Amino acid sequence: MNPLVSIVIPAYAREAELTELLESLTVQTFQQFEVLVVNNDGPPKQHLLAPFLNRLSVRLIELEENHHVKARNRGVMEARGEYILLLDDDDLLMPTHIERALDDLTTADLVFTDAELFRFTWQDGRRVVTEWEAFAYELDLDRIRQDSTFIPSGTLYRKRLHDVIGMFDETVYNYWDWDFILRVIEHGTVVHPARATVLYAFNGTDNLSAKQDEARRRYFERFCQKHGLVNMEMKNFHIVQSERREYVRQTERSFAGTFPGRTEGDN
Repeated sequence: MNPLVSIVIPAYAREAELTELLESLTVQTFQQFEVLVVNNDGPPKQHLLAPFLNRLSVRLIELEENHHVKARNRGVMEARGEYILLLDDDDLLMPTHIERALDDLTTADLVFTDAELFRFTWQDGRRVVTEWEAFAYELDLDRIRQDSTFIPSGTLYRKRLHDVIGMFDETVYNYWDWDFILRVIEHGTVVHPARATVLYAFNGTDNLSAKQDEARRRYFERFCQKHGLVNMEMKNFHIVQSERREYVRQTERSFAGTFPGRTEGDN
């Protein structure tokens, strides 16, 4: 029997983070899913996946190039599920995330929830959460063209959307997610429930959004031209987040600082 949901995870070199993500998937209340780990020409992953092979349906896909957008496209193309769930390799899901998102999709083509942005330190090779805050904003179809509050991790959508809008745009690279949500909004129905069931790593030093360089500027200009956006200023996620905190909405929160799937001795 084919899985209902295909979880697509591009991965490069974050071994501990990927392990924590897979642990969070083992405690999902909905389990009819497959996990596609797409290795972006990074270190071998078989030893990381081995402990989960009897608990999760996991497939490893080798991509001989470090390109996170191509990795997602490859994962989608090989997905067997009716629905796609996107995840970055350093983010996690709260246990009810998939089950509740599937309920939302009875009236939509795509659902994305609010998130908890967490900061952390390293202790004995594991991340220990030091602080967290809600990333929770109303879905404003006009404002999202000027300021994207769309976090793709945890997003669940009907795979058939790609038949209408095409695959993720590899030519805009860093802005693939913003481009994707704008195209979905144009052609489909999006719901954005007020519950923070995605855990989004926010230390910032290795996040692509923290890097501002000429290559990124070219991608930004290409993205703006594609969507007819004018007078746009390129800012990284961390700067924008400090500016938008006054707009945070009330949201359901259940995260208490401990990653889902960890045993008591791991905390």
